Amino acid sequence: MNRKLTIVTLTVVFLISIFFIATQPPSTISVKQPKNGEYLHYPTDYQGGVETKVFLVDSQLHYGVYNESFTRSGAAGSYSINEGDPCIIITGTIRNDYDEDYYFCITADVYDSKGEKIGPILTINSPQPGFTVEKVNRAAVGVFEIQIKYDGKDIVSYDLFIAFEPTETPPP
Repeated sequence: MNRKLTIVTLTVVFLISIFFIATQPPSTISVKQPKNGEYLHYPTDYQGGVETKVFLVDSQLHYGVYNESFTRSGAAGSYSINEGDPCIIITGTIRNDYDEDYYFCITADVYDSKGEKIGPILTINSPQPGFTVEKVNRAAVGVFEIQIKYDGKDIVSYDLFIAFEPTETPPP
């Protein structure tokens, strides 16, 4: 009798655990992210993907909404964002190991559960689609934020890159 009770109890605990895991919202599912504590590279189609002197201290992805409306135009077209539109938000900290103070254009490749690349990056304070800009003094750290309009909650991975050569003036 005692053995049957133990087996029934363990079975119930197991089923409750499975139910709990299966009903968790997608935002709590682990996302494969870039390795913290490494230097960022250029994308493979720019400068052959070589390593930069921009050190990734940390980064995180979460789901949110835009807190204001704006439009952006670029080579790929014009985009409109409305306050409250759903988005992916990637925040992080970088360190500038160059000998000068620079503006860095940070971009990301973000993939959903179907393996499709999500984009473009449409960040409120970025001058154009495709990247965000952060000025970081030499030997200092800076915090960046990337936003991508997206209404799903199924992101499985992302990687970060430096989009262009660092500059002493902000990009247009």
